[in-house]
Amino acid sequence: MHQALLTLGFGLVAAAILSLSALAFTLEYSVTNVANLSHGEILTVGAYCAYLVQQHGGGVILSGLAAAAGGGALALAVHNGVVDRFVRKGIGGLPTFIATLGVSLVIQNLLVIIFGASNLGYQIPQGAPRNVGPFLWTDTEIQIILSAVAITALLYVIIQHTRFGKSLRAVSQNRSLASVSGINAHRVSALTWLLAGLIAGYAGFVLAESVGTFSPYSGFTFFLITLTAAVAGGLGKAVGTLVGGVIVGIALEFFGGYLSAQYNLAFAFAILSLVILVRPRGLFVGGRRSVFE
Repeated sequence: MHQALLTLGFGLVAAAILSLSALAFTLEYSVTNVANLSHGEILTVGAYCAYLVQQHGGGVILSGLAAAAGGGALALAVHNGVVDRFVRKGIGGLPTFIATLGVSLVIQNLLVIIFGASNLGYQIPQGAPRNVGPFLWTDTEIQIILSAVAITALLYVIIQHTRFGKSLRAVSQNRSLASVSGINAHRVSALTWLLAGLIAGYAGFVLAESVGTFSPYSGFTFFLITLTAAVAGGLGKAVGTLVGGVIVGIALEFFGGYLSAQYNLAFAFAILSLVILVRPRGLFVGGRRSVFE
């Protein structure tokens, strides 16, 4: 029982990181209807931005802010430079899917050229493990969980209680109707991707901070698990995605703890396949497609 509670605690840390990444991914999808295959590289760039700041003496807060800024800038560039061009021309599906995959490969190789392919790590003290109720967490893990909760709560307030949030929900439900109603769908879409990039960049930082090392390929590998959480919860549905991230994160931690972590990716795809067979639209998707309903 004690070991199960410890594993659950580690699973909550993994779920916090996964939920942030999945939330960012579903925000991108909600306003463009495009599954962004370069999402993992936004996480990776965030991790490298934090690394550069940390190498110049920056602490955890500055590193996190740099990661968010780097992720936001890249997400906005991908949206304006690639995705939005396809959306404006009415081109969706496979061509846009392949375009974002191309962006992913380009960014991966640029990172290899600049930083090399070897693993890097932060010089940030993890802190001694401490008991928090039945769980055993380091200071870094507590920071990850608290920051994930704070970001999720702030995102909820933005979406539900601001004019921008109302516009976002309108565009996600019906982009054409929102445009006819006077909403600048392009601007809302760009700002949504910027917001998603800020979250994803920070998620990349805490992922690297939690794992201990990262490489140009770390984000893409984690993206495959992110995709499982997003689809399982309901792609384009933030609440479902959040719950999907928690479920998948905890399930993978138990699987890795009791069997072997090297099969986590295979197990994640097994979950994805099962969900698609049973509930193709996701476990928590109802009749409407508005992002936060």
